[in-house]
Amino acid sequence: MRSEGYFERQERLRTSGKVELPLNIDTKKYVYGNISFQDVFVLSPFVLLGIVISYSLYRFGYLDQKLMLIAFAPTMLVAVFQLTKHPVRKNLSLLQYKVIWKLKANVRKKEFYYAKGDLPMSRKNGDTRTELGLVNIANGCIESSNRTLIKVLEVSSVNLSLMNELSKERVLESYQSFLNDSGEKQIQIMQVAQPINLTNYLMWFNDQLENDSSYAKRVLKTGYFNQIERIQKSKNMVTRKRYVVISRPMTSSDKDYLKIDTTANILKSKLEQMLSGYEKLDVTVLNNDELLRFYYSCIDFENAQAQGENIISKTNASADVIIGKNTAKELLNYYKDQMNNRFE
Repeated sequence: MRSEGYFERQERLRTSGKVELPLNIDTKKYVYGNISFQDVFVLSPFVLLGIVISYSLYRFGYLDQKLMLIAFAPTMLVAVFQLTKHPVRKNLSLLQYKVIWKLKANVRKKEFYYAKGDLPMSRKNGDTRTELGLVNIANGCIESSNRTLIKVLEVSSVNLSLMNELSKERVLESYQSFLNDSGEKQIQIMQVAQPINLTNYLMWFNDQLENDSSYAKRVLKTGYFNQIERIQKSKNMVTRKRYVVISRPMTSSDKDYLKIDTTANILKSKLEQMLSGYEKLDVTVLNNDELLRFYYSCIDFENAQAQGENIISKTNASADVIIGKNTAKELLNYYKDQMNNRFE
């Protein structure tokens, strides 16, 4: 049962135009307070090491307070890193997000290439598709690297907190009936926080600002324009969307896309018929462009917020001739020389 403080915090964030992102579910088991069994498991080898060193010094007659502190110094150091939690994500320790993750980030492969054709079987020779697990987005489906077709349906939400007990019970019973009658084994229901892009609104507002003849109004609108830019750069400018995801293994049959499309349409009908009246759900099967934005926002939230609709144009951008970096520099220098010699 959520405490009253939670609702007060939510109301305070709502009035200030902010959204509290949901954290991942913490599956750890805690011994006492913030000390979990995982913390005990991490500290146990260092505690045993300190005990062994102290006992060895005691056997040889060298044990004193200073040497005991030295023997247990690794234990205390690891305890500080492990028991100090992230200021926001309390399920993460300082050792994990400041040490282990940074080491992995420094040694990870940072450059990938895109190779056309069939995916290589060896992970050593993999390209960006094998790293992302994404082969292609076509026909309204995501083709994964493990030969699976994925279909995504965007579903509107119902606010249960504003309903009375009878209406809430009716909605939950309808949801239970949908799960029992869906007939789908490979189904995933997810809630994703996605960024909101205000680029088009900023462009329109900038046109209004330039055409305003009043100096006082231009000053006020400039302040508002700067405020919008600050809000857009903030990670709090998000919207929560709900998705239902289904998948099917790919075969050599030409009807794979038709089968998953049929399944998605049947599932869409069941979701739309699950509730009635003002609680009726709106369901949309994502097309190629929407799937691309959805996937991009999941793997790169900050850039997805900054780029907005430009993600689609960058992905679909193509040229008749593709050249490498060195060749492009040589051509650029060549045309610069030609232009200089011609005008001289």
